[in-house]
Amino acid sequence: MLNRLAKFLLVATSLSPILGAVAVNQLALGRPWYCWGPWVMVAVALAVICWGLMAYATKNVQQDRLTIKEFERDDKEVLAFLLAYLLPFISSKDMAFTGDWITGAYIILIIFWAIAHAGAFHFNPVMGLLGYHFYSVKNGQGILYLLISRKQFSRAPTDVNAVKLAHGIYLYTGDVHA
Repeated sequence: MLNRLAKFLLVATSLSPILGAVAVNQLALGRPWYCWGPWVMVAVALAVICWGLMAYATKNVQQDRLTIKEFERDDKEVLAFLLAYLLPFISSKDMAFTGDWITGAYIILIIFWAIAHAGAFHFNPVMGLLGYHFYSVKNGQGILYLLISRKQFSRAPTDVNAVKLAHGIYLYTGDVHA
């Protein structure tokens, strides 16, 4: 189990669209590459980190058997979240944070804290771009978990192999063949 590191990285990578929005805005305002380039580099680095976390966890974290009694797709609200946290940037005439980087850092930290505190790990547009889906699953005891999977489920699998990324967050690694 990766726990705190995994939670931190899942939240951090979900913020890369904000950084991309800042870069696009600066580019649209005609700013030179050294104003928008670092924003793009950090956004891309966060996407690579997300991919690396999933690859590392799949290969190196101990597999658990997860019994699923019920499931529901949990990534259907991504567009609403994305619009909600990008809307202030879209409506802003100049969001370059030039000379006032502390404002940008403050906004990003507030969004980071809100996602982490709410446990909204199912909102990660970067993981969506990488082909992952999020499922709210319930085991036989009625305990809810978040299952992250590249496979789309049309019916609830009974037993699956998964790696535990953090408390209540699992990454699907395959079906159990008993």
